[in-house]
Amino acid sequence: MSRSSLWVMDKNFNGEELKEFSNSWWFAPVAWDILLNKYIPSKPWEEKKHYVTAAMFDDKLFNKLNEKINESDTQEDRILWEAGNQQVFFTKDKEFVAECITRFLTTNSELATDLGGHIYTRFAEVAAEIRQLDEKQYPYFILKNTSCDDNVEFWFDKYNDETEECEPCTLKDWDKFLTEFVVIESDKIVNFISNVDYFGDKAAGEQS
Repeated sequence: MSRSSLWVMDKNFNGEELKEFSNSWWFAPVAWDILLNKYIPSKPWEEKKHYVTAAMFDDKLFNKLNEKINESDTQEDRILWEAGNQQVFFTKDKEFVAECITRFLTTNSELATDLGGHIYTRFAEVAAEIRQLDEKQYPYFILKNTSCDDNVEFWFDKYNDETEECEPCTLKDWDKFLTEFVVIESDKIVNFISNVDYFGDKAAGEQS
């Protein structure tokens, strides 16, 4: 069975998996379905849509939904969307992120119907694990959707053409777009910084 997980990065941008959660369908896919039906609702005669299935038949769906959610003032919707996109959060914002996860299903109660208690338990479990993070030890965290791919692991494992082997690396070692850092101010998402720009800005600051 696939699993989701909580990943962290230390101050040197080394990554590690800190916590696994059984059954990856109990978190991000639940949020995706709710957000899709909220921001791109079905016709009255249609059944509710499932994001994973709908995205298979509409390669523009992600961009359309992303644009609508980015325009929303409902921060719990935005946080769950960015978490599902495997963006990097700053651990200094852990209380706000955890609170958004905790209240997401309540905020969207009209769409969060027919969900078993295990779903509410999972959302609470993920929020609790985030609240326990040590900001000094792990200044950054990521919610990985599923163990069925190696998307996040890929950030920390780079192929060496000379040795023809994969070697450990950090997110800082990449010069291509992989993810974004979510900038939160006053309990609101205000910006995104790509990994390329983030480390470019940091390097420029260190040189000045």
